[in-house]
Amino acid sequence: MKLKEISIGKHKVKAQAIGFDKDGTLFDALTYWRNIDRIRKELFLQIVGSKHENAWEKIMGFVHPDRIHYSGVLAVATTEEEIILVAGLMFQLHAWPWYQCKKLASDLFIQADKKLEYDRAFSPAAGVPDLLLRLKSKEWTVGILTSDSSLRTNACMKLIGMQEMLDFIVTPENVERGKPSPDLVFYACEKIGIDPSQLIVVGDSIVDMRMAKEAGSIAVGLVTHAGSEEILGKEADFLIHSLTEIEP
Repeated sequence: MKLKEISIGKHKVKAQAIGFDKDGTLFDALTYWRNIDRIRKELFLQIVGSKHENAWEKIMGFVHPDRIHYSGVLAVATTEEEIILVAGLMFQLHAWPWYQCKKLASDLFIQADKKLEYDRAFSPAAGVPDLLLRLKSKEWTVGILTSDSSLRTNACMKLIGMQEMLDFIVTPENVERGKPSPDLVFYACEKIGIDPSQLIVVGDSIVDMRMAKEAGSIAVGLVTHAGSEEILGKEADFLIHSLTEIEP
């Protein structure tokens, strides 16, 4: 299959497919974090007691409205990892039986997902979905590589009318190990029938870059906050400050 050329900032890159991280890349992460963390924290405090708000904020790495640890749990962990951490926090606070802590934590996340209003929590980044549509019009293979659940990911794609147009959506439910392991990339490349070296990975976090580099893919870092350019620059092949710098 012939490689296609794409502009990444000032650079010309040849590849066959492009995979995007979701939160922080295609969608504004802070809006989502505010909404989902508020709901989860409220449910958590109903279970463990209102005096433990600080314990929740410490483990999640987020203090409302915008003090986020960009390499912390809320920003980069998978849902499964978050559930285990919350179960551990419940055990630490009350020494309830471990099976009970896991059940309470799992139920908490299920209830939070049901309460989440997707149209309020997810705001597409500038240039989305126009970029995805232009990529598809140029016959690029396009998909999502995310640490989020398939339920939320598909709901987000439906919000912007792209759920039927993407060639792949890979979440931690599809693989044994999430980011920064290369498993998401390997799964996607096997599904679409290309070598990982022919895939461009676009993401806003260090785990996206490490996933891409370990897989042998092309890593494009999206700079979204103070300090991220320095962090991403250590791993990325290319850096951009906006998705509008990608031109098929």
